[in-house]
Amino acid sequence: MTHPPADKLRCYVSCEADITTRLLVEAHLALCATCSATVAEHQRIAGELPEPTLHDELDRPPFDQVWKAVMRTTDRRSHPEAAVLPPPLLAVLPPPSGWRWVVVAWPLRVKLALLVRDTETGSALYLCHFAARSTFPRHHHVGLEENVILAGSYQNGAVHVSAGDWVTGAPGTVEVARSEDDGCWCLSRIERPGVRFTGWRGWVAPLFAR
Repeated sequence: MTHPPADKLRCYVSCEADITTRLLVEAHLALCATCSATVAEHQRIAGELPEPTLHDELDRPPFDQVWKAVMRTTDRRSHPEAAVLPPPLLAVLPPPSGWRWVVVAWPLRVKLALLVRDTETGSALYLCHFAARSTFPRHHHVGLEENVILAGSYQNGAVHVSAGDWVTGAPGTVEVARSEDDGCWCLSRIERPGVRFTGWRGWVAPLFAR
């Protein structure tokens, strides 16, 4: 399993990360015992965090947070696509009924939905689904792209990634991801100015850039 850079975990522990980074790290921690142990050790050394983590908020929630969690659980049953996300993320994201899906590979082979955007940094967090044996169109990373694989797997050139992996698309790199027989669900954090598609799919780029 591949892991986030150490500075990402430090920012998470110190609560310096923006909301999209924090949620992406939360998703990885839900799937990675190694990084969960590392974060716990950082927290032990720090002694006391300046702000509670999302796990803390769910461990000792006020009543309104409990009620929201109940409603999210109900929404989760009505929207099976929400089942791939760890419960702590669902508790702080907009309800799945409000997610707007955009198809980027026809017909319905690859789709994505914007979950949240950080108002200060402009970074955006997307949930992306690859159908079995589908291809995410060739695209250039203009801004930083970071992904956590939630379920399934895909191949990008010689690189194979699967559930739990933290995948970084550095600015200036190009990617063409192809899912395997099990398809793939991933959580993608994209920084401005986003990604640029080639060919007629260039119309999708503004979705990532604005």
